[in-house]
Amino acid sequence: MKSSTLLLGFLALTAILPAAPRRPEAVAPVRRPVAFRDRVLPAPLDGGFRQPDYWVWCGTVVKGDDGKFHHYASRWSRGLPFGPHWLTNSEVVHSVADRAEGPYVFSDLALPPRGEEFWDGRMTHNPVVRKIGAKYYLYYTGTTYAGPTPEPGKPVTETSALKLDAHDGERVGLATADSPYGPWQRRDQPILEVRPNSWEQYLISNASPLVLPDASVLLYYKGVEKLRHHAIGVARAATVDGPYERLSEKPFEVGVGAEDPTMWFENGRYHALMLDHDYKYSNKEIYHATSPDGLKWSVDPNPVALSKDYLWADGSRRKMNSTERPQILVQDGVATHLFFATGETIDGKRQTWNQVVPLRPESAVPDRVAWWREARFGLFIHWGLYAIPGGVWRDQPIRHEQYANPYCEQIMWLARIPRAEYAQLATRFNPVQWDAKAVVAAAQAAGMKYIVITAKHHDGFAMYHSQASPYNIVNATPFGRDPLRELAEATRAAGLQLGFYYSLGRDWDTPQTAGASKSNTWDFPDAKPDPKAYQRYLDEKVKPQVTELLTQYGPVGILWFDTPEQTTVRQSAELELLVRRLSPATVVNTRVGNEVGDYEEMGDNEIPAKATGRDFEVPATMAESWGYSTLDTPPFWRSSTQLIRHLVDIASKGGNYLLNIGPDAAGAIPAPAAARLADLAAWMQANAEAIHGTSASTAHRPDWGRFTQRGDTLYAHVFEWPAAELVLSVDTSLIARIELLASGGPVTLTHTPAQGAAVLVPRPAALDPHATVLRITLR
Repeated sequence: MKSSTLLLGFLALTAILPAAPRRPEAVAPVRRPVAFRDRVLPAPLDGGFRQPDYWVWCGTVVKGDDGKFHHYASRWSRGLPFGPHWLTNSEVVHSVADRAEGPYVFSDLALPPRGEEFWDGRMTHNPVVRKIGAKYYLYYTGTTYAGPTPEPGKPVTETSALKLDAHDGERVGLATADSPYGPWQRRDQPILEVRPNSWEQYLISNASPLVLPDASVLLYYKGVEKLRHHAIGVARAATVDGPYERLSEKPFEVGVGAEDPTMWFENGRYHALMLDHDYKYSNKEIYHATSPDGLKWSVDPNPVALSKDYLWADGSRRKMNSTERPQILVQDGVATHLFFATGETIDGKRQTWNQVVPLRPESAVPDRVAWWREARFGLFIHWGLYAIPGGVWRDQPIRHEQYANPYCEQIMWLARIPRAEYAQLATRFNPVQWDAKAVVAAAQAAGMKYIVITAKHHDGFAMYHSQASPYNIVNATPFGRDPLRELAEATRAAGLQLGFYYSLGRDWDTPQTAGASKSNTWDFPDAKPDPKAYQRYLDEKVKPQVTELLTQYGPVGILWFDTPEQTTVRQSAELELLVRRLSPATVVNTRVGNEVGDYEEMGDNEIPAKATGRDFEVPATMAESWGYSTLDTPPFWRSSTQLIRHLVDIASKGGNYLLNIGPDAAGAIPAPAAARLADLAAWMQANAEAIHGTSASTAHRPDWGRFTQRGDTLYAHVFEWPAAELVLSVDTSLIARIELLASGGPVTLTHTPAQGAAVLVPRPAALDPHATVLRITLR
């Protein structure tokens, strides 16, 4: 009774004591999860396991008690065609290496044929090895069939009864051994059977175990209802020895259309690799998924983990025939190597083997977005043939019910200008006042850390020397210069990052993009949405031009896609992978489509109401139009104060501001834009510290402005100073110093109340008309 009374008294006392003051903290945006493909290192030329006289497939590795690495794979004679003889002739073999990469040297036959009377007596395939306790466990696919074993000169066909009989008998087995060298004790029955009248009524194969901390096992496997209709299910056993019971009547969602699962636990979450059998994300390549519990799985927008043109240690890339049957080697809780079946055709002869690639830990993957996140402020440039009309066509200003003042860079669509007529603008385009160095100098003075310029907008005209299309500024205009090359040289000299804008799903110079929300229906009235035509457009124009931009202009910081329109998930993923192959450090925005990309691109001029918790960027105009517009008269221009406060507002939410200018037909920056850049430069000269490298803060958002923060320094951006005193919602005990950032002069507190109250700051003699910044050093 006494102890209970004391406890209640203590709780009552703590309830009336003042809470400890809450210190403002910087809020870093949540990085997108590390993509598995970014962990993949070059493939060693002599890595993995090969046998010249055999087809080699699958592959799984365990480190033995002898300190060596033990590899198990499937093989069958090259005297027979590859398929369907994996199904009738495969056997599991064991090889050994001193290091995980190999090369692995054949040791012995681990699971040989053992007679038609056994369920797995004629074929063993898809081995997966695990060491649990002191024993080794080998999961595998097996089958049997009636009739003679196929041999050279006496093969089976895809439709033969023997082949179908072998398929019908496919099941999953489990063998155990005290040593990786065997002997392996096999069971007389499979550990999992098919279920009649279900999605897995035909066969079960490709098992992959996941051992949980309580020693129970989740067993993932491929089930097939009919031939070539694949999905992945999961069963569970209290121990590795079974019995295994299914956890669901249905396959798990991200495993539909997949096969070859492999699962492991790392960095607080479960991981899976699977083969994209249904070509949803890729050209039948390996993809990655994650789960908090091993049961509910999800994929990133671009989950492709390993493509067929993976990188080799000599720097080359070769398009392989396949990348299948992934297996992971985990050492000390970290995935260190990926093994997979692969092959290629050389001089008309196909060969296959099991390849290995080393993996770097997630913590070692560079954060390619880090520089962009630090920058916070960039310059956008919309410039092209549309600068000549500037919003006026045939002496008439363009109008559209969607806009208060139309986007003049879209004049071709707004005025329905025929291609041939619009292309004549190129013969008049001679922007002799274009000065890349001056543009870069203006951006740098304004505190902008990167520049993004339109390489190709919706009109299809390339603003650089494109070999993929003669419709470009060098070949089609009297100007004859490449402004992107000049800008690349100027940004590099100034230490700024360069980005290229590329209109993806809209291109009014071709019927292949028919079906876009804004497409060329006046030149191509009969064009209909055609996925094959759109794919040809991607293959014949987009990918070649993206390749040019990423290989001919030095380092490229950003590839800024726009208008994905009908771009599919797979196409978005392919474009991102193309960027990664050509320029791994280049950042990609999410307008490549389907949420693929490194950071979230907001809508035009769309500032989120609060911090999103993610990396985001707001592309914004100074007036209404993105391209040069004679229609953007003074009432349409945002003031310098508005632009500066937008910059502050966006930075306070952890985002970037990409502010646009539209050079005129001569290549000059319009005077209103130049004036605003100058105002930004003056403000940033004094206050850049409060923008660059800062993030959102946990400090309560005030009515008078915004907070940004970097480490122990909190910045108060005061838009409208109250008539009397400014109230800071920061406890006095947490403040070491307050000073005006512009002058560095200290600010005297008029009131330093007791713990838990706010601080009141007097009104400085001179206020910045745009935003006055206080630098608050926290204890």
